[in-house]
Amino acid sequence: MSFLGWVDHNAEQQDSILRALGAAKGHDARDELGLGTIRDSFADLFFPGLSTIQQRVRYFLFVQWCCEIAASQGDADRIVARLHDTEVRLIKALSHLGEGAGVIGILSQEDLERMPSEIYWNGLMVLGMRRTSGSRQRWARQVAGSRASGRYEALEEEGVVSSHDLGFDPSRPPPPDGFLQQEVDFTLLVEEADFLRARLKNACIDQTGRGHEYNLFGTFSRYRRKTLVRAAWEHPKVAELRPSARDLLMLGAAFSRIMHGAVILYNVCVSRLLEGREDAAQILDNHLGSFGTWADALTPADVDLLTRRISELSLFGSMTRHRIDEKAIAFVTRWTRYCQEPSKILGDAAANRLVSDREAFLKAAGGTSRIRSKKARERWGGESGGAMDYRWFTARSCLNDLATPKNA
Repeated sequence: MSFLGWVDHNAEQQDSILRALGAAKGHDARDELGLGTIRDSFADLFFPGLSTIQQRVRYFLFVQWCCEIAASQGDADRIVARLHDTEVRLIKALSHLGEGAGVIGILSQEDLERMPSEIYWNGLMVLGMRRTSGSRQRWARQVAGSRASGRYEALEEEGVVSSHDLGFDPSRPPPPDGFLQQEVDFTLLVEEADFLRARLKNACIDQTGRGHEYNLFGTFSRYRRKTLVRAAWEHPKVAELRPSARDLLMLGAAFSRIMHGAVILYNVCVSRLLEGREDAAQILDNHLGSFGTWADALTPADVDLLTRRISELSLFGSMTRHRIDEKAIAFVTRWTRYCQEPSKILGDAAANRLVSDREAFLKAAGGTSRIRSKKARERWGGESGGAMDYRWFTARSCLNDLATPKNA
Protein backbone atom coordinates (compact mmCIF):
# COMPACT_ATOMS: atom_id res chain seq x y z
CA MET A 1 0.00 0.00 0.00
CA SER A 2 1.25 3.49 -0.84
CA PHE A 3 0.27 6.85 0.56
CA LEU A 4 1.10 10.52 0.28
CA GLY A 5 1.93 12.63 3.30
CA TRP A 6 3.76 15.77 4.30
CA VAL A 7 5.10 17.45 7.39
CA ASP A 8 2.27 19.64 8.62
CA HIS A 9 3.99 22.98 9.00
CA ASN A 10 3.93 24.58 5.56
CA ALA A 11 0.46 25.71 4.49
CA GLU A 12 1.62 26.81 1.06
CA GLN A 13 3.06 23.37 0.31
CA GLN A 14 -0.11 21.76 1.59
CA ASP A 15 -2.23 23.89 -0.75
CA SER A 16 0.03 22.94 -3.66
CA ILE A 17 -0.34 19.23 -2.91
CA LEU A 18 -4.10 19.51 -2.42
CA ARG A 19 -4.39 21.35 -5.73
CA ALA A 20 -2.41 18.65 -7.52
CA LEU A 21 -4.46 15.87 -5.98
CA GLY A 22 -7.70 17.55 -6.96
CA ALA A 23 -6.57 18.01 -10.54
CA ALA A 24 -5.39 14.42 -10.83
CA LYS A 25 -8.78 12.82 -10.24
CA GLY A 26 -11.38 11.87 -12.81
CA HIS A 27 -11.66 10.67 -16.38
CA ASP A 28 -9.50 13.42 -17.86
CA ALA A 29 -6.54 12.42 -15.68
CA ARG A 30 -5.47 9.38 -17.76
CA ASP A 31 -2.03 10.26 -18.99
CA GLU A 32 -0.28 7.52 -20.91
CA LEU A 33 2.15 9.89 -22.64
CA GLY A 34 3.12 12.25 -19.81
CA LEU A 35 1.19 15.29 -21.02
CA GLY A 36 -0.78 15.85 -17.82
CA THR A 37 1.16 18.88 -16.63
CA ILE A 38 0.54 20.67 -19.94
CA ARG A 39 -3.12 19.67 -19.90
CA ASP A 40 -3.55 20.85 -16.31
CA SER A 41 -1.80 24.14 -17.03
CA PHE A 42 -4.40 24.97 -19.67
CA ALA A 43 -7.22 23.78 -17.40
CA ASP A 44 -6.04 25.82 -14.40
CA LEU A 45 -5.88 28.96 -16.54
CA PHE A 46 -9.25 28.44 -18.24
CA PHE A 47 -11.23 27.17 -15.24
CA PRO A 48 -9.34 27.92 -11.99
CA GLY A 49 -10.63 26.22 -8.86
CA LEU A 50 -12.21 23.24 -10.61
CA SER A 51 -11.20 19.59 -10.68
CA THR A 52 -12.59 16.80 -12.79
CA ILE A 53 -14.55 15.20 -9.94
CA GLN A 54 -16.58 18.29 -9.11
CA GLN A 55 -19.99 18.28 -10.73
CA ARG A 56 -22.27 20.83 -9.08
CA VAL A 57 -21.37 24.42 -8.30
CA ARG A 58 -23.65 24.77 -5.26
CA TYR A 59 -21.29 22.44 -3.39
CA PHE A 60 -18.97 25.42 -2.91
CA LEU A 61 -21.66 26.97 -0.70
CA PHE A 62 -22.70 23.67 0.85
CA VAL A 63 -19.14 23.01 2.03
CA GLN A 64 -18.68 26.50 3.46
CA TRP A 65 -21.97 26.25 5.32
CA CYS A 66 -20.99 22.82 6.69
CA CYS A 67 -17.63 24.17 7.85
CA GLU A 68 -19.32 27.06 9.64
CA ILE A 69 -21.60 24.61 11.45
CA ALA A 70 -18.64 22.44 12.43
CA ALA A 71 -16.74 25.48 13.71
CA SER A 72 -19.22 25.74 16.59
CA GLN A 73 -17.34 22.92 18.34
CA GLY A 74 -14.50 23.32 20.81
CA ASP A 75 -11.16 21.68 20.01
CA ALA A 76 -9.81 20.81 16.57
CA ASP A 77 -10.64 17.10 16.77
CA ARG A 78 -14.26 17.87 17.60
CA ILE A 79 -14.46 20.36 14.72
CA VAL A 80 -13.17 17.75 12.25
CA ALA A 81 -15.55 15.11 13.61
CA ARG A 82 -18.49 17.52 13.47
CA LEU A 83 -17.60 18.42 9.90
CA HIS A 84 -17.71 14.75 8.91
CA ASP A 85 -21.08 14.27 10.61
CA THR A 86 -22.47 17.43 9.04
CA GLU A 87 -21.40 16.30 5.58
CA VAL A 88 -23.08 12.92 6.12
CA ARG A 89 -26.23 14.85 6.90
CA LEU A 90 -25.72 16.80 3.68
CA ILE A 91 -25.46 13.56 1.69
CA LYS A 92 -28.69 12.32 3.23
CA ALA A 93 -30.41 15.65 2.50
CA LEU A 94 -29.42 15.34 -1.18
CA SER A 95 -30.08 11.60 -1.55
CA HIS A 96 -33.63 12.12 -2.77
CA LEU A 97 -32.15 13.37 -6.06
CA GLY A 98 -30.93 9.84 -6.85
CA GLU A 99 -27.89 8.58 -8.70
CA GLY A 100 -26.69 10.57 -11.68
CA ALA A 101 -27.55 13.97 -10.22
CA GLY A 102 -24.00 14.69 -9.04
CA VAL A 103 -24.52 13.85 -5.35
CA ILE A 104 -21.17 12.99 -3.77
CA GLY A 105 -21.35 9.84 -1.64
CA ILE A 106 -24.95 8.90 -2.41
CA LEU A 107 -24.08 5.20 -2.14
CA SER A 108 -21.31 5.22 0.48
CA GLN A 109 -22.79 7.94 2.74
CA GLU A 110 -21.06 7.78 6.16
CA ASP A 111 -18.46 5.35 4.77
CA LEU A 112 -17.40 7.79 2.04
CA GLU A 113 -13.60 8.17 1.93
CA ARG A 114 -13.46 11.60 0.23
CA MET A 115 -16.05 13.96 1.62
CA PRO A 116 -17.27 17.00 -0.36
CA SER A 117 -15.10 19.29 1.77
CA GLU A 118 -11.97 17.47 0.62
CA ILE A 119 -13.04 17.56 -3.02
CA TYR A 120 -13.90 21.28 -2.98
CA TRP A 121 -11.28 22.43 -0.45
CA ASN A 122 -8.72 23.72 -2.90
CA GLY A 123 -11.38 25.28 -5.10
CA LEU A 124 -12.73 27.25 -2.14
CA MET A 125 -9.26 28.77 -1.73
CA VAL A 126 -8.89 29.60 -5.42
CA LEU A 127 -12.35 31.21 -5.48
CA GLY A 128 -11.48 33.35 -2.46
CA MET A 129 -14.15 31.75 -0.28
CA ARG A 130 -11.65 30.07 2.03
CA ARG A 131 -9.17 32.45 3.62
CA THR A 132 -6.98 30.15 5.70
CA SER A 133 -4.19 28.16 4.05
CA GLY A 134 -3.54 24.46 4.40
CA SER A 135 -5.62 21.38 5.05
CA ARG A 136 -8.98 21.01 6.77
CA GLN A 137 -7.14 19.82 9.89
CA ARG A 138 -4.99 22.96 9.90
CA TRP A 139 -8.12 25.08 9.47
CA ALA A 140 -9.76 23.31 12.44
CA ARG A 141 -6.70 23.94 14.61
CA GLN A 142 -6.71 27.61 13.64
CA VAL A 143 -10.39 27.94 14.51
CA ALA A 144 -9.93 26.15 17.83
CA GLY A 145 -6.78 28.08 18.67
CA SER A 146 -8.33 31.43 17.92
CA ARG A 147 -11.39 30.61 20.00
CA ALA A 148 -9.16 29.56 22.89
CA SER A 149 -7.42 32.91 22.72
CA GLY A 150 -10.74 34.67 23.07
CA ARG A 151 -11.12 35.87 19.44
CA TYR A 152 -13.97 33.47 18.59
CA GLU A 153 -17.37 32.79 20.02
CA ALA A 154 -19.34 29.63 19.37
CA LEU A 155 -22.10 29.59 16.82
CA GLU A 156 -25.46 29.32 18.53
CA GLU A 157 -27.42 28.34 15.43
CA GLU A 158 -26.41 26.14 12.54
CA GLY A 159 -25.57 28.12 9.43
CA VAL A 160 -25.50 31.52 11.13
CA VAL A 161 -22.26 33.38 10.54
CA SER A 162 -20.37 34.32 13.68
CA SER A 163 -19.40 37.93 14.21
CA HIS A 164 -15.83 36.64 14.22
CA ASP A 165 -13.70 35.37 11.35
CA LEU A 166 -14.05 31.63 10.74
CA GLY A 167 -11.57 31.51 7.89
CA PHE A 168 -14.19 31.88 5.16
CA ASP A 169 -15.72 34.75 3.23
CA PRO A 170 -18.44 36.13 5.54
CA SER A 171 -20.26 37.82 2.65
CA ARG A 172 -21.52 34.51 1.30
CA PRO A 173 -25.30 34.07 0.90
CA PRO A 174 -27.02 32.50 3.91
CA PRO A 175 -28.03 28.84 3.89
CA PRO A 176 -31.70 28.09 3.24
CA ASP A 177 -34.02 27.86 6.21
CA GLY A 178 -33.80 24.45 7.81
CA PHE A 179 -30.54 23.61 6.06
CA LEU A 180 -29.75 19.90 6.63
CA GLN A 181 -33.04 19.46 8.47
CA GLN A 182 -34.91 18.83 5.23
CA GLU A 183 -34.23 17.92 1.62
CA VAL A 184 -32.04 20.24 -0.45
CA ASP A 185 -31.04 20.27 -4.11
CA PHE A 186 -28.60 21.98 -6.46
CA THR A 187 -30.90 24.72 -7.70
CA LEU A 188 -29.32 28.08 -6.99
CA LEU A 189 -31.12 31.17 -5.81
CA VAL A 190 -30.33 34.37 -7.68
CA GLU A 191 -28.25 35.69 -4.78
CA GLU A 192 -26.25 32.46 -4.69
CA ALA A 193 -25.74 32.44 -8.46
CA ASP A 194 -24.56 36.05 -8.46
CA PHE A 195 -22.12 35.35 -5.62
CA LEU A 196 -20.64 32.25 -7.25
CA ARG A 197 -20.53 33.88 -10.68
CA ALA A 198 -18.44 36.70 -9.25
CA ARG A 199 -16.13 34.32 -7.39
CA LEU A 200 -15.56 32.19 -10.50
CA LYS A 201 -15.01 35.26 -12.66
CA ASN A 202 -12.32 36.59 -10.29
CA ALA A 203 -10.68 33.22 -9.59
CA CYS A 204 -7.04 32.72 -10.47
CA ILE A 205 -4.76 29.79 -9.71
CA ASP A 206 -1.98 32.27 -8.81
CA GLN A 207 -2.85 34.37 -5.76
CA THR A 208 -0.99 37.33 -7.28
CA GLY A 209 -3.41 37.29 -10.22
CA ARG A 210 -0.88 36.19 -12.81
CA GLY A 211 -2.71 34.53 -15.70
CA HIS A 212 -6.14 35.81 -14.69
CA GLU A 213 -6.72 37.20 -18.19
CA TYR A 214 -7.18 33.61 -19.40
CA ASN A 215 -10.08 32.85 -17.05
CA LEU A 216 -13.10 31.94 -19.22
CA PHE A 217 -15.77 32.04 -16.52
CA GLY A 218 -16.47 35.76 -16.70
CA THR A 219 -17.43 35.70 -20.37
CA PHE A 220 -19.00 32.23 -20.48
CA SER A 221 -21.19 32.86 -17.42
CA ARG A 222 -22.89 35.75 -19.21
CA TYR A 223 -24.58 33.14 -21.37
CA ARG A 224 -27.75 32.57 -19.34
CA ARG A 225 -28.90 29.42 -21.07
CA LYS A 226 -27.75 25.84 -20.69
CA THR A 227 -25.37 24.47 -23.28
CA LEU A 228 -24.41 20.98 -24.36
CA VAL A 229 -21.41 21.90 -26.54
CA ARG A 230 -18.68 19.28 -26.27
CA ALA A 231 -15.68 21.60 -26.03
CA ALA A 232 -14.93 24.98 -24.50
CA TRP A 233 -13.88 26.34 -27.89
CA GLU A 234 -17.42 25.64 -29.18
CA HIS A 235 -19.11 27.81 -26.53
CA PRO A 236 -21.50 30.48 -27.92
CA LYS A 237 -19.52 33.26 -26.20
CA VAL A 238 -16.07 32.43 -27.59
CA ALA A 239 -16.16 35.41 -29.97
CA GLU A 240 -16.64 37.74 -26.99
CA LEU A 241 -13.53 36.59 -25.13
CA ARG A 242 -10.69 39.05 -24.73
CA PRO A 243 -8.06 38.39 -27.43
CA SER A 244 -5.50 36.87 -25.05
CA ALA A 245 -8.02 34.38 -23.68
CA ARG A 246 -9.38 33.50 -27.10
CA ASP A 247 -5.86 32.99 -28.49
CA LEU A 248 -4.91 30.67 -25.63
CA LEU A 249 -8.16 28.75 -26.01
CA MET A 250 -7.46 28.22 -29.70
CA LEU A 251 -3.95 27.02 -28.82
CA GLY A 252 -5.45 24.63 -26.28
CA ALA A 253 -7.86 23.35 -28.90
CA ALA A 254 -5.04 22.76 -31.37
CA PHE A 255 -2.94 21.02 -28.72
CA SER A 256 -5.87 18.77 -27.79
CA ARG A 257 -6.61 17.78 -31.36
CA ILE A 258 -2.99 17.17 -32.32
CA MET A 259 -2.04 15.18 -29.23
CA HIS A 260 -5.21 13.09 -29.47
CA GLY A 261 -3.59 11.51 -32.51
CA ALA A 262 -0.63 10.42 -30.39
CA VAL A 263 -2.99 8.78 -27.92
CA ILE A 264 -4.81 6.92 -30.70
CA LEU A 265 -1.48 5.77 -32.15
CA TYR A 266 -0.51 4.54 -28.69
CA ASN A 267 -3.67 2.41 -28.69
CA VAL A 268 -2.70 1.10 -32.11
CA CYS A 269 0.80 0.21 -30.89
CA VAL A 270 -0.55 -1.69 -27.88
CA SER A 271 -3.19 -3.42 -30.03
CA ARG A 272 -0.49 -4.74 -32.34
CA LEU A 273 1.16 -6.44 -29.37
CA LEU A 274 -1.94 -8.26 -28.09
CA GLU A 275 -1.55 -12.00 -27.93
CA GLY A 276 -4.15 -14.69 -27.45
CA ARG A 277 -7.17 -12.39 -27.22
CA GLU A 278 -10.16 -13.23 -29.37
CA ASP A 279 -10.98 -9.56 -29.80
CA ALA A 280 -7.41 -8.48 -30.68
CA ALA A 281 -8.10 -8.03 -34.40
CA GLN A 282 -11.29 -6.07 -33.72
CA ILE A 283 -9.55 -3.80 -31.20
CA LEU A 284 -6.79 -3.05 -33.68
CA ASP A 285 -9.26 -2.37 -36.52
CA ASN A 286 -11.20 0.03 -34.32
CA HIS A 287 -8.11 2.03 -33.44
CA LEU A 288 -6.85 2.05 -37.01
CA GLY A 289 -10.23 3.43 -38.07
CA SER A 290 -10.08 6.08 -35.36
CA PHE A 291 -6.62 7.11 -36.44
CA GLY A 292 -7.74 7.45 -40.05
CA THR A 293 -10.63 9.66 -38.98
CA TRP A 294 -8.28 11.78 -36.89
CA ALA A 295 -5.74 12.13 -39.70
CA ASP A 296 -8.43 13.20 -42.18
CA ALA A 297 -9.78 15.85 -39.79
CA LEU A 298 -6.45 17.36 -38.71
CA THR A 299 -5.86 20.76 -40.28
CA PRO A 300 -2.56 22.40 -41.28
CA ALA A 301 -3.70 25.49 -39.37
CA ASP A 302 -3.66 23.56 -36.07
CA VAL A 303 -0.22 22.14 -36.81
CA ASP A 304 1.14 25.56 -37.76
CA LEU A 305 -0.34 27.19 -34.63
CA LEU A 306 1.14 24.64 -32.23
CA THR A 307 4.49 24.64 -34.07
CA ARG A 308 4.80 28.40 -33.61
CA ARG A 309 3.83 28.37 -29.94
CA ILE A 310 5.31 25.20 -28.46
CA SER A 311 7.93 27.31 -26.71
CA GLU A 312 5.17 29.00 -24.67
CA LEU A 313 3.95 25.81 -23.01
CA SER A 314 6.54 25.92 -20.25
CA LEU A 315 5.56 29.51 -19.47
CA PHE A 316 1.96 28.47 -18.90
CA GLY A 317 3.24 25.75 -16.61
CA SER A 318 5.15 28.26 -14.52
CA MET A 319 2.02 30.41 -14.20
CA THR A 320 0.11 27.50 -12.72
CA ARG A 321 2.98 25.92 -10.75
CA HIS A 322 3.12 22.83 -12.95
CA ARG A 323 6.59 21.64 -13.88
CA ILE A 324 6.61 20.86 -17.59
CA ASP A 325 9.85 19.00 -18.22
CA GLU A 326 12.01 19.26 -21.30
CA LYS A 327 11.32 15.68 -22.37
CA ALA A 328 7.59 16.42 -22.59
CA ILE A 329 8.25 19.49 -24.73
CA ALA A 330 10.62 17.47 -26.93
CA PHE A 331 7.97 14.78 -27.40
CA VAL A 332 5.34 17.35 -28.36
CA THR A 333 7.76 19.02 -30.77
CA ARG A 334 8.67 15.80 -32.56
CA TRP A 335 5.07 14.58 -32.72
CA THR A 336 3.90 17.89 -34.16
CA ARG A 337 6.48 17.60 -36.93
CA TYR A 338 5.08 14.20 -37.91
CA CYS A 339 1.62 15.77 -37.97
CA GLN A 340 2.61 17.89 -40.95
CA GLU A 341 1.83 14.75 -42.98
CA PRO A 342 -0.68 12.86 -40.83
CA SER A 343 -1.60 10.36 -43.52
CA LYS A 344 1.95 8.94 -43.40
CA ILE A 345 2.21 8.45 -39.65
CA LEU A 346 0.77 4.92 -39.40
CA GLY A 347 3.38 3.60 -41.81
CA ASP A 348 6.25 5.60 -40.31
CA ALA A 349 8.27 3.37 -38.00
CA ALA A 350 9.96 6.36 -36.35
CA ALA A 351 6.62 7.97 -35.46
CA ASN A 352 5.34 4.71 -33.98
CA ARG A 353 8.58 4.27 -32.06
CA LEU A 354 8.34 7.83 -30.71
CA VAL A 355 4.98 7.09 -29.08
CA SER A 356 5.94 3.61 -27.85
CA ASP A 357 9.24 4.79 -26.40
CA ARG A 358 7.55 7.69 -24.62
CA GLU A 359 5.12 5.39 -22.80
CA ALA A 360 7.85 2.90 -21.96
CA PHE A 361 10.10 5.67 -20.61
CA LEU A 362 7.32 6.82 -18.29
CA LYS A 363 5.99 3.47 -17.10
CA ALA A 364 8.43 0.61 -17.67
CA ALA A 365 10.25 1.08 -14.35
CA GLY A 366 6.98 0.67 -12.47
CA GLY A 367 5.93 -2.37 -14.45
CA THR A 368 2.87 -0.63 -15.91
CA SER A 369 4.07 -0.13 -19.47
CA ARG A 370 1.75 -1.93 -21.84
CA ILE A 371 4.40 -1.64 -24.52
CA ARG A 372 6.97 -3.57 -22.44
CA SER A 373 4.84 -5.72 -20.12
CA LYS A 374 2.64 -8.58 -21.26
CA LYS A 375 0.92 -8.62 -17.87
CA ALA A 376 0.04 -4.95 -18.24
CA ARG A 377 -1.42 -5.66 -21.69
CA GLU A 378 -3.49 -8.51 -20.29
CA ARG A 379 -5.11 -6.07 -17.88
CA TRP A 380 -5.82 -3.56 -20.65
CA GLY A 381 -9.45 -2.82 -21.41
CA GLY A 382 -8.75 -2.15 -25.08
CA GLU A 383 -8.56 1.64 -25.06
CA SER A 384 -6.66 4.34 -23.18
CA GLY A 385 -6.92 8.09 -23.01
CA GLY A 386 -8.93 10.48 -25.11
CA ALA A 387 -8.98 14.05 -26.30
CA MET A 388 -8.11 16.61 -23.62
CA ASP A 389 -11.09 18.71 -22.57
CA TYR A 390 -9.35 20.81 -19.87
CA ARG A 391 -12.11 20.00 -17.32
CA TRP A 392 -14.72 21.38 -19.68
CA PHE A 393 -17.43 18.93 -18.62
CA THR A 394 -17.04 20.06 -15.01
CA ALA A 395 -17.05 23.71 -16.06
CA ARG A 396 -20.08 23.17 -18.31
CA SER A 397 -22.02 21.64 -15.42
CA CYS A 398 -21.16 24.64 -13.21
CA LEU A 399 -22.10 27.11 -15.94
CA ASN A 400 -25.38 25.34 -16.58
CA ASP A 401 -26.21 25.47 -12.86
CA LEU A 402 -25.48 29.19 -12.87
CA ALA A 403 -27.59 29.80 -15.97
CA THR A 404 -30.96 29.02 -14.43
CA PRO A 405 -31.31 30.24 -10.81
CA LYS A 406 -34.56 29.37 -9.08
CA ASN A 407 -36.04 32.80 -8.42
CA ALA A 408 -34.74 34.64 -11.49
